[in-house]
Amino acid sequence: MILDRYIARSVIKGALSAILVFAALFAFIALVKQFKSIGTNDYGVLQAFLYVLLILPQRLYELAPSMILLGGLISLGTMATNSELVVMRASGITVPRIVRSVLQAGFILAMFVAVAGEYLVPYTTDMAKTLRATAMDDRMLAGGSHGLWARDGNRYLNVRDVLPELQLRNINIYELDENRLLKKVTHAERAHFENGHWVLNNVEHSVFSSEGVSVSKSKQEQWPALIKTELFNVLKLEPADMSALDLMKYGDYLNENDLDAVPYQLAFWIKVFMPVTCIVMLLIAMPLVFNTTPRSGGTGQRVLIGLLLGILFYVFNRAVNHLGVVYGLPPVLSASLPLIMIVIISAVLIRRIR
Repeated sequence: MILDRYIARSVIKGALSAILVFAALFAFIALVKQFKSIGTNDYGVLQAFLYVLLILPQRLYELAPSMILLGGLISLGTMATNSELVVMRASGITVPRIVRSVLQAGFILAMFVAVAGEYLVPYTTDMAKTLRATAMDDRMLAGGSHGLWARDGNRYLNVRDVLPELQLRNINIYELDENRLLKKVTHAERAHFENGHWVLNNVEHSVFSSEGVSVSKSKQEQWPALIKTELFNVLKLEPADMSALDLMKYGDYLNENDLDAVPYQLAFWIKVFMPVTCIVMLLIAMPLVFNTTPRSGGTGQRVLIGLLLGILFYVFNRAVNHLGVVYGLPPVLSASLPLIMIVIISAVLIRRIR
């Protein structure tokens, strides 16, 4: 329908405008923070710009609901100021019908946010951290899709999965002799840092000599040095940086090993509900928009209201999420409770629109 396309175009344009403004702001702040690191080893201005560009999707994803709210207030508020909503209602179009058109636009935006959170954000965040680490520390050789590569003398370390809380999976250690020939390969399924040393599980050693290859296995070994923990800290992905699929897999892994999986389960459900949150944020805008008249104030006032509501929701949402963890609420409830409350409040306010 023409009405749906018109409203969707207005809402999406408003949201994109808000995203561009926030992107410029976040990029400037992030770049200023990188100034103190420029000049460290190979980390120069170009690397700083690339790092900021790659880390930007994560910053925008975290505030996507607030940006969509702001964009909705700007675009729909402009329509209300121009009396377009009044004309629609005078033509027989009901408030629920207009709300439905707005939510359809929200659904389109939410799908983009969901795809970005599942694929783009984890990939670019991993690339950003790897880029910064490799430029600032010459012990780091590479990272990304092939995992972490690090060097310590004649020993080369490859870790396919760098997990939070000093956890590594699928580790390969290659040792060279004085002639730079491969003399030993060590493979471990898992490793974790404990009491000042690394504990490797399900270890297999392959030693190469003129007589052939000898293989030995052990269930567990302790290594005093494997990978510097400060190097680990700049590479690890926080729960918020991981995809929903990775969070689910890692949560299952923690449960299987009787470890605390609640923070990762919470991050999983927050990511699952993120698209719904983006749609619901437009519901908050509707009562404000329908009460807007040509005398209600300009775009500046709507921007201020949108910023305040966006910040308030962000703080409230994070507070409820983490208070739920403290008081032992199920992660799915901690993640969805702010959403449920917003839906109820918005529905009550929309029903009062005349």
